[in-house]
Amino acid sequence: MKKFYVIFFIFTITIIPSISFGNIIDKLNETGKFTKLNETLMKSGLSENLKDKGPFTVFAPLDDAFAAISAKTYYGLLREENKDKLVNILGRHVFLKKINSSEIDGEIKLEAINGEEITIKKVNGIVYINEAEVVTADVETSNGVIHFINRVLQPLN
Repeated sequence: MKKFYVIFFIFTITIIPSISFGNIIDKLNETGKFTKLNETLMKSGLSENLKDKGPFTVFAPLDDAFAAISAKTYYGLLREENKDKLVNILGRHVFLKKINSSEIDGEIKLEAINGEEITIKKVNGIVYINEAEVVTADVETSNGVIHFINRVLQPLN
């Protein structure tokens, strides 16, 4: 019986601390709900940035959110000559700080990595970012947090 406790103790102090949440890209890949977002992040080069230390907050459009974008527009954004436009669109979804839904009270404006001021608000307990609704909040990762949203954030002009 003592041998069991010794083995269990060694397992606990060596294996358990090495278990982590994984970074934002790992978590997006793990869910299987972000194939379109992952594809655009890879094409834009932002996926490498989101593997860095952070902290980041990503408002991640689910695959269903991309359905509102025509296939022609979507695949056009993946072309090399449209990389700047793609980075700008994706930049609306990423912030260089960790923002949990519990920190949002009323309406706040924050600067996204593309330099735009984005409105995040909580109404009746539901968080919105611009016109998109957060459908799953506060998915923790080793370098930040992800909020799943139901729309791709478009320019408000």
